[in-house]
Amino acid sequence: MSKYKIPDWIEEGPMDLEYKTLKMLARVKRLRQILIRGGLQKVLLEVDDTLDYLYRYDAQQVTKVKPQEYEIMGLQWEDLEMVFTTAEELETNEILDKVVNEAIDKFEELHSYCREAWREIEDNIKYSYIGDRKYFLSDGFVFIKSGDKLHIYYFTKPTKTFKMHWKDFKMQHIKTEDWNEDTYFERLEEISSKKSGKILIKVNLEKETEVENHAMAVINYCVFSLLRKDYTF
Repeated sequence: MSKYKIPDWIEEGPMDLEYKTLKMLARVKRLRQILIRGGLQKVLLEVDDTLDYLYRYDAQQVTKVKPQEYEIMGLQWEDLEMVFTTAEELETNEILDKVVNEAIDKFEELHSYCREAWREIEDNIKYSYIGDRKYFLSDGFVFIKSGDKLHIYYFTKPTKTFKMHWKDFKMQHIKTEDWNEDTYFERLEEISSKKSGKILIKVNLEKETEVENHAMAVINYCVFSLLRKDYTF
């Protein structure tokens, strides 16, 4: 199975230049709308996957340049060939060759909007362990306060592998309820009374924002980074 996810606007429909260009532009517009409505997580993941594919495709085209063109530039063709042909090869065609550069520009612009949304959340987030940090890495709960709501998530013990990425770290939504200190402490006491050794983390979004599918992208990254730093997995 390919590690590069082919965008739907490439796979679906006829392989026609005008059609593919319009489909690509329509997808960019749609993702921009989702981002504006509070869908950072979904948009960021798709944009990253799309750019991974487009940059790999674009780099692959380098091997189509005739060797003598690089000889004029004083570069060794053998070195370039080794760099760009050792990775997985993607199917190519003339239509995509003409679309790829514009697509990269459009999705990079969209990625810049994602970074702006990310920074706005990151600048207004605080997170830390609840109580003393547990000695051993384990499963855990994350308590997220945003405005007048308390969101509770659960994560399983991360795999101790340096290949794990924050995007691979998943948190399961348990419940969302109205925020008040009594409820918050009650939930903590329920977990603590079981003496399960679960890791407990609190997150405070100082600027109220959509949590599910939006701020969760940043929260996921922050919690994962905190655990990786302290438990070196």
